[in-house]
Amino acid sequence: MASKTKSCLLIESDPEDQEFFLNTISDVASDVGCYAVSDGEEALFTLFKEDFKPDYIFTALTMPRMNGLEFIKVLKGIEKFRHIPVIVYTFAYSEDHIHKVTKLGATAIYSKARMGVLKDILKKYL
Repeated sequence: MASKTKSCLLIESDPEDQEFFLNTISDVASDVGCYAVSDGEEALFTLFKEDFKPDYIFTALTMPRMNGLEFIKVLKGIEKFRHIPVIVYTFAYSEDHIHKVTKLGATAIYSKARMGVLKDILKKYL
């Protein structure tokens, strides 16, 4: 079994969206390992307790417990994780959200509503 050269963390509360994302990564970059969690709180737990430092973090915005905006704000305040690129992939896509995630330090924001865009996004970053 080939080792994974890069890793990512996916923060997504919808199981079908998680599966779609993970399948798309497998198609685009089979050498990238991706760990999926369901909200920002679980993501922080994974980063700290598992001592996991992914190369990229992909997050939705609308999630239970800790949403994507809250997660980005906390993450960017932690020196150890501040440098990790955060790419927002969400249905909650608006000028207001673009402004908020950019101000918080996210690398980019993309709309899930644009069909077929996920492969292009993953190719760009992975």
